[in-house]
Amino acid sequence: MANDFQKTTEKKMAALEGWLAPIFAKAPHLPASFREFLATIAPWLSLIFGILGLIALLSAGVLLSVASLSFMTGGISEVAWVISVLAGLIAAVLQILAFSPLKKRQKKGWNYIFYGTIITTAAAIIEIAIGYGSSAIGTVIGTVIGLWLLFEVRPLYR
Repeated sequence: MANDFQKTTEKKMAALEGWLAPIFAKAPHLPASFREFLATIAPWLSLIFGILGLIALLSAGVLLSVASLSFMTGGISEVAWVISVLAGLIAAVLQILAFSPLKKRQKKGWNYIFYGTIITTAAAIIEIAIGYGSSAIGTVIGTVIGLWLLFEVRPLYR
């Protein structure tokens, strides 16, 4: 069952990637040397931000335990908070997992970063939809820039 879920998820993410690729292919491109530079530092950035993300989430866990009484009242803000923490946790783990494949220029590492970007974007959209997220404009701008950079270096991964 888990294997079916994984295959289905991979197919859907590949379809999303295939849909986005031509869109970003039409965007302005960075110089090849800068794309190479980004691909060279990507593993280290991924590792650093993944670790920082986990540290931040551990801090959030401490805050959660202190504020757990407020969760007893329920409410949509708690749901938004849980969505944010779970998305952050998944993204941080994916960033750490991406380190080795990115270092070897494997597409698997690029995929992990892509998945994390999509997950955090989906979480931000859900939070905005329920009224507890950051600004929609900031989410859109951040997502577009992040995906543009990802698709700029995509050809460098096999």
